[in-house]
This record gives sequence, structure tokens and C-alpha cells, in this order.
Amino acid sequence: MKVRKQLLQKKRSNNYPMKVLGIVAEYNPLHNGHLYHINKAKQETGADAVIVALSGDYVQRGELASANKWVRAESAIKNGIDAVFEIPVYACLGNASVYASTAIKLLSATGFIDVISFGSESGNLEKLTEIASNLNDIRIGERINELSKDGHSYPKARLIAYEELFGDSSNEILSRPNDTLALEYIKANAALKNSNIVLHTVKRESSGYSAAFDNRMKFQSSSGIRKAFRNDIDVSDFMPEDSLNYMNHKSAPIRDRIDENLFNLMRYALLNLSADEIDEFPQGGEGIGAKLLEAISKCKSVDELIMVAKSKRYTYTRISRLLMQIVLGIKRAEFDGMDPGYLRLLAANEMGRKLVRMAKNEELNMLPVLTNINREARNLPIFAKNQLLLDIKAADTYNIVAMNDMYKESDRVKSPTML
Repeated sequence: MKVRKQLLQKKRSNNYPMKVLGIVAEYNPLHNGHLYHINKAKQETGADAVIVALSGDYVQRGELASANKWVRAESAIKNGIDAVFEIPVYACLGNASVYASTAIKLLSATGFIDVISFGSESGNLEKLTEIASNLNDIRIGERINELSKDGHSYPKARLIAYEELFGDSSNEILSRPNDTLALEYIKANAALKNSNIVLHTVKRESSGYSAAFDNRMKFQSSSGIRKAFRNDIDVSDFMPEDSLNYMNHKSAPIRDRIDENLFNLMRYALLNLSADEIDEFPQGGEGIGAKLLEAISKCKSVDELIMVAKSKRYTYTRISRLLMQIVLGIKRAEFDGMDPGYLRLLAANEMGRKLVRMAKNEELNMLPVLTNINREARNLPIFAKNQLLLDIKAADTYNIVAMNDMYKESDRVKSPTML
């Protein structure tokens, strides 16, 4: 506590912001609902600067991001964010617990985050914290394992186990995507050692995480906006101009070609694996490998493949993540339980650059900050180098599938956007 106060005083004496807000985001794409969260969180917390931990080229749904990480990071800076760090791909394609834990560790490792804000359907931080604490009860995990063996998906098993053990009416919170992710952020923050980071939530307005596009609503979901784009529906009233521009860059035929490229890559990867080998990936197991191999020759798209393999036990998102893990070669044995090994800067404005310099000069950051991977990667420990190599390969794969210039868009060539 004393050390933390000294660091805050040092920031003030050097004209650095007195309070720094952290946000975990995908911005896939950035829309007005995100802007509402940024502004509301700044207002309610009194923050002077905002730092984002951003999913890279792949997102939690197990899909390619709508635009690459560099474009989305630059858009974030143009719309109120001061610095953007990348969440490593192994975490982006992990389950909600892995994703949240890695993102919170990254924000904490900067050394200058005072408060972390996230959206939630309930907007009730006290209730969310109570449920998150209850979920750490060892009996919950034991009961989830039992229910999973009976064929229940993890979300359903957790809901049943919680009701059995605590008997309160938490069905809605445990069933809603943003509330569910909020629980993981709370658990991850509680697990940090010697952290004084305060949590904050903003009640999500209007459309839910996967809500269909409805132009009568004030805000739209990212999923709704992406689907509206596919159907040539005007979404210009619901997102900032620069975000709209990068979405408009890809016509319907190009998006169809990208989908086809991805499916062919998945088919090739699956055909080179046995069912047992598929089950070795983080989202694999419980016989899903055999089901995918049986379905692959009968399907003509990624969506069809997932729908054929989907069941009571295997959710759509779990299969989607698994397929991406297979494409990128993310094995459970290599990345299970791994912590992030670096802070990779994607974009920053003047305020963000000041914060990064401060962290480096005052040795506030608990992980090395990377701005030039060709030079700085040499000093990383082996596990962090492996993470970085995976991120580089993931970016190359993204560029192949999206038909981008592999050299110009390579992670080894790109450098942080400074605005």
C-alpha cells in the first residue's frame, strides 16, 4: 500500500494523470455503445487517462476480428483511449476465465492502473462480487465436473451447481454474457497479489452482446452491426466514422472469400490430426475430435461445421475457439496455466506515451513493454518468446486468410501507431 501511494504521488509531481482507468475490450468493431462506456466510466471514476487491453486479430467468439489489431487500436486512440496493449492470442482464444485473467494481469502489470471498468447487464457490482466469491467455493467445481460428465455444457453446469449450493435467484446474471465475463474479471482481480486496483461497472444500455440489429435502439451490439454489414444495412448512426470506414473497406464478396479461405484452412488442419490429437487442444476433449472429423467432409462452411458438431455439451463458441486453436497450433500442454510474458503496445497518443515512458523510467511495470519486437524480443524469457512467436504466426495467418499484404502487415514490420 505504501509503495503504491508513493507511485501515485510521483505521477502527480511529474504532471502525470492522477487516476488511470483500465478497460478490457475487443472493439469488433468500435461502436457508440463502447464510446458510452468509455465516457461514463471516465466520468464516474474521475479518471484522467484510459488504457485498453485489446484482443488482437482473433476474438473471444473464436472468429477473425472484423479488422486487424492495428486498425482497431488506432480507432480506439482516435475515440478517447490513450494507449492500447495487445492481449496474447492464446488468451483471446481461451475460455472466459483465461481471457479475463490474462487481460487483468496485463493491465495490472503496467504499474499505473488505478481502476478497471467493465460493462455488465446488471450494473450491480455488489451482487456480481458476491456471486464471484461464491463461485470460488470448491464444491462448485466438483459439482460442475459431475454435471459435465452427464453431458451438460460448462455454462449450464455452472448455473445448475450454483442454484443447488446457494439457492438464490442468480439465473439471469449467470446466463448473461457481459455479467458472466464481469464475474471472471472480479475473480481475476481478487486473485492478484498486492493489488489495490478498484473495480467499476457500467450498466449496459439497450442491445445485449449478441442482440440482432434494431435501428430503433439507441445502441447496437457488435454482433448485430457485423451482421447488418453482411446484409448491406446502414449502420452509420451507431458507430464513429473511422470505425465505419474500416468496416466499409471489405465488400460482401471479399468477406465471403475470407470465410471460404478460413474454412479451407480449417479443413486442411483437421485432416492432419487424429481425434485424440484434436482433444489435446485447450477447448478439446470429451470426444469432440471424433465428431469434428466425422462432420468435416459433409460441410461446406465454418458455420455449418460448427452447427453439425454443436450439441448440449459442445457450445457453438467452444467449437469455434477450438477450430481456431487447431489452425494456429495452440496446444493445451504448451499454454495451459500460462501467464502473459510482456506488454505489447499497439497504439498510443501523447498521454499514453507519457505513461509508458513513466512506467519504463520508474520501473513501475511488472512486464517488459514491447514497441520493437525485432530488438526487444531477444531479452524475453523462453515462455514469453513462445507467446510472441505465436502472436506473430497468428497475425501472418490472419493476413493470409484476409488476403492482406503479408509483408506490409507483418508483426515484424508494423510498429505502434503514435497519434
